[in-house]
Amino acid sequence: MFTSVEPSQDVQLLVCEIIEEELHLMSNREEQNFRSFRALKKPSNCSNITIPSQSSKPKPLIQRVASILVRENTDFKKFFEPTVVAIGPLHHGNPRLQPVEKIKLKLAVLFIEEHGVKEQILYKKIKEEIGDLRKCYRSEDIKDYDDEELAWMFFVDGCAVLHAIDYIKQGKEKSLNIKVDLLVFVQIDMFMLENQLPFRVLELLISSVNKKKELKESINVFIDEKIKKTIAKGHDKKTIAKGKELQVPPTRDDHEHTHHLLGLLRERLLAPNHKSSSKKKNSMVGKALLFGSRSEQPSKTFRSINELKEAGIHVVPSETSSLEVHFYVGFLGTLKIPRMVVDDSTGSKFMNLVAYEMCPDFENDFEVTSYLCFLDSLIDTAEDVKELRHAGMLLNYMGSDEEVADLFNKITTNLVPDLGIYQQVTENICKYCDNTWTTSIAKAYYTHFSTPWSIVAFLGALIGLIFTAIQAYYSMQRKISK
Repeated sequence: MFTSVEPSQDVQLLVCEIIEEELHLMSNREEQNFRSFRALKKPSNCSNITIPSQSSKPKPLIQRVASILVRENTDFKKFFEPTVVAIGPLHHGNPRLQPVEKIKLKLAVLFIEEHGVKEQILYKKIKEEIGDLRKCYRSEDIKDYDDEELAWMFFVDGCAVLHAIDYIKQGKEKSLNIKVDLLVFVQIDMFMLENQLPFRVLELLISSVNKKKELKESINVFIDEKIKKTIAKGHDKKTIAKGKELQVPPTRDDHEHTHHLLGLLRERLLAPNHKSSSKKKNSMVGKALLFGSRSEQPSKTFRSINELKEAGIHVVPSETSSLEVHFYVGFLGTLKIPRMVVDDSTGSKFMNLVAYEMCPDFENDFEVTSYLCFLDSLIDTAEDVKELRHAGMLLNYMGSDEEVADLFNKITTNLVPDLGIYQQVTENICKYCDNTWTTSIAKAYYTHFSTPWSIVAFLGALIGLIFTAIQAYYSMQRKISK
């Protein structure tokens, strides 16, 4: 057997010199092209170039929205540009947002007075870590701000955000002396990707006051209220009858991996709730319907909630606030999804979560993007929105059903979901729809059992048939006896 021998350092240097000589014999354009190409190859002894991997950055940078989200539809810019307030450096100095700068400074002063701490102490804490805080942004986005200007910006914005969140949590919004409509827009702006503060800024400010626990709780409650009012608001009749409340995943005090408020909102949306009721399993009939479809027929695909209804699948709300989707078959198919609240903030909130997932340095499974695409597969037209609304699965505070359908159809344009997340759900739905028995069962159900009156009519007809059969039987017995 031959043993492998590593080339000596002299041989390696000789190879490097030969490569350099080859490059010098090329034209300037060729030399530049080859050097750029070799810079992307695995580092060798001929080069000390290292390519940073995605995993080497534990936290994605706060950055601008990917151009693909606004390039195809300029109307989407309103989802990503703050309406009334600039938080952080990316929109700082925008003349359109200047009127609220004084309000931010006022909130910061109120925060200092509320907690009895000197502003110099808070500013100094931020200034001491300004080098690390700068690394939370792309260098080209903050190159115009020196350390003092950036530290002061973080100090004012961070204090203002914490004070607003704390007072909103306590129900003291009126004490802020801010008009209700302005405060609504401020809360929408707080969840825009380009309007985020590093969560470390909030942690530094919280660590310097006495009411640390109360401020941390305020942030968690603030996020949870946003989830309840956006993803899963209200309960179905069965849930109310059982006295169950909407189950929100438990909060955690450790925010080591939290990037910012938008990131915390996403974490809470995706957090599994172990206290939630166990997933229902398919019944014996359900298993037969799922696995009894004929394989020689092409698989049927579904496009809307109305098509699912025709196949006998009905939608029910999940009991948790996470983006869990579950499909099971009892006598008929049941699709369990979160209850949706749609208002004027829905587009902005979801699109910024999508933009966050699309950050090139953020390694994730595109869970929110995949959920939106799945929801879009259920909503094609206003009739689908109407069906979801009548089923209590969608609360429309936005306007007409056409507007809601148009919103979901547009925001999912050019989005690439992770098909594996809901693969099992979609496959089982297709198997269910592919079985010829399901259509017959669904027709029988909607004809005879969909409403109380149809059930009464069916039972009346059945009883009538039974009495007719009994009467015929006794008539025949009398004739035979005669």
